[in-house]
Amino acid sequence: MPNLPPSKVTPDSYLQVMRAQPYRLELDWLVEAPDGTPVAFCLAWLDEHNRVAALEPVGTDPGHRRLGLATAATLAALHAARRLGAASARVCARGDDDYPAARATYQAMGFHRYARNVSFVRDHSIQATPTTLTGT
Repeated sequence: MPNLPPSKVTPDSYLQVMRAQPYRLELDWLVEAPDGTPVAFCLAWLDEHNRVAALEPVGTDPGHRRLGLATAATLAALHAARRLGAASARVCARGDDDYPAARATYQAMGFHRYARNVSFVRDHSIQATPTTLTGT
């Protein structure tokens, strides 16, 4: 497993998420350890018009991975989304070879690769040269 950076999620940043539209508390699932410590989570966002749930974010505390906890949170969120009208769901996980655990988790739940997101980033070291266009 790669050395992942620490989560950028803080209590304040999550309050911002909860204030966003169309956040719904019933689609926000948390798994706690017996001592009450949060160990896994899944938030589904429901597009009611298209009847699609999007899963973001999904995660597990590193000390509690490979126990099925993210799967449990995700399945709970998916069932809640279905009760609210979702007919399908999607997740935009990287799923590349640097993140095999995420890919394996989603595939074990029945997700399959449908599309791929590609990021285009401008190389600011390249200087644009102005050109003049003329017509004939």
